[in-house]
Amino acid sequence: MTESKLTETDRARLTGEIIRLQRQMRQFTPSAWLDLTLTIGQLKSLFFIDFAGVTNFRKLASALGVTPPNVTGIIDRLVEQGLVSREENPENRRELLLQTTEEGKALVARLRESGVSRTSGILAQLSLEELAALARGLAALARVAQHNKENKPQ
Repeated sequence: MTESKLTETDRARLTGEIIRLQRQMRQFTPSAWLDLTLTIGQLKSLFFIDFAGVTNFRKLASALGVTPPNVTGIIDRLVEQGLVSREENPENRRELLLQTTEEGKALVARLRESGVSRTSGILAQLSLEELAALARGLAALARVAQHNKENKPQ
């Protein structure tokens, strides 16, 4: 089918098929993710802290859309597991600084790499034509997502 011959019915069918295929791909989640004992809140916090490098409770709470007291329990658990450190800010003793430990950095890297490794293995089995078509499709999806993000009302 060419773009000019597609109808809105085709659009709805194709959209449904893409969503179904995305769900099907989730079954190939790398075991590194399935073996986690972290809650979603802890995982989000760990990734945010790792991305930030050094942050505080206020910034983390804002990123999660909660109040600072709500993240205290999450941080307590991450500190207990040795994934995050919590230290007094030498410039403001009332503020605690959060950062990932070496163990936390290693976990984040392992999780990121497991996804890349698994995806690379799957992509290696596609033909060059299939890879090119997938790259074009994903580029178009990313372009529209970026446009929507930039034009989202604040």
